[in-house]
Amino acid sequence: MLPSDYGPGDIEFWIEPPLLLSIQSDVKEILDKGMDSRVLSIIRELRGGILEGRGLVRNLGSSIRALNAYAIDSSYPTPPLELIGGVMTVLSYGYVGYLNGSYDRYMTGEVVFEDVGEFERVITRKAQIRERELAIRLLKDKLKGRRDIDLVILDGEIPIHPLPYNLPVEGGVLARVTSVIGNLLDLSARTGTPIIGVVKRVRSKFLSVLINRCLPMNDKLIASLTLNNGEYMVLGSYGDILPPWIQINYNDCELRKRCNGKECDGVRELMSRRLSEGLVNIEHVFSGSTHPGLKMLKEVIVAFYKPRNGSPAVKLEIYNPSDRFNIEELITYLESQTTDTGYPFLIDRVDEYVRLDPRILDYVRSLIIKGSKDLNPALLTMLQLTNPQKAYLVKRLEA
Repeated sequence: MLPSDYGPGDIEFWIEPPLLLSIQSDVKEILDKGMDSRVLSIIRELRGGILEGRGLVRNLGSSIRALNAYAIDSSYPTPPLELIGGVMTVLSYGYVGYLNGSYDRYMTGEVVFEDVGEFERVITRKAQIRERELAIRLLKDKLKGRRDIDLVILDGEIPIHPLPYNLPVEGGVLARVTSVIGNLLDLSARTGTPIIGVVKRVRSKFLSVLINRCLPMNDKLIASLTLNNGEYMVLGSYGDILPPWIQINYNDCELRKRCNGKECDGVRELMSRRLSEGLVNIEHVFSGSTHPGLKMLKEVIVAFYKPRNGSPAVKLEIYNPSDRFNIEELITYLESQTTDTGYPFLIDRVDEYVRLDPRILDYVRSLIIKGSKDLNPALLTMLQLTNPQKAYLVKRLEA
């Protein structure tokens, strides 16, 4: 692809011919594969024989209650700054509330500097914990009469990994997870405040429980193909969904993925063991046998709605501890404010509010260097870029 091949307004960049040929070949393969008849048959089976047959598909309501809602989100620049002494980024987190026609905003953050191999997992978990700690702070204010809050919206699932499938080791690095989730659910119940997780990156296949076998695509795609605009469906609670899902996952999904026509005896034995462990783990979580506050996770509802504006379906996780609102009212409220991004506008607003410019990372690095009184060689070495060739990704942000 030569620069002369571009027309006015095209983005000009050079692609080496061998790479271009490889890309074109893969694109053709993707287009040829398309959506096979087996998948289309599953969609028809779900829509006609199951969703409609069981009355799971419903039309979104037309009556919309005005709610005082808060949305919470976090952000960190990608890629992080890879230094000789570790990986560094800045984590920001905050909320945007819409109360009686006016906004209430707050943002804070921290520098995260860790010398670990799986930094993405570390920063993601820290961000999830900080978001839920902020939700706890809001609900404590409501409990004390300082805030009027009808609804708290999270960007993502309500629980944090490894919940609800497992309990973190007591005293381990993930012990904070059980404490935060337990406190959040407890305050939600005590204040009668629903919590809704709006899930963007959907990789789950919970809809598999409807046909008792592993679906070939994720829930967001399946729901987008089966629901019509202005419709929603409630799949069920964690307590109802997860036990059968774990069995489908280990008896079907994982076997297909790992065997692929090969000898499966060893894999079947491994999956059987993981299935047994998974069922025991989830029973511990839902029964509250070791952490009583976590048993409320079994009441979290999984639902999907397809906005009237034509956007793809949205996956929701809803914990609704009060009869003040019903599920349809909550879903209808979120759909009524869904923008062309496909998500509720408060999620858009808080996403914009906490977003960070990647150049802030080099600025923070320069602050550390300038703030050091002795500028000892060890510190300077620790703060050197691991790969200076990538420095263009985080050009200096001037103070």
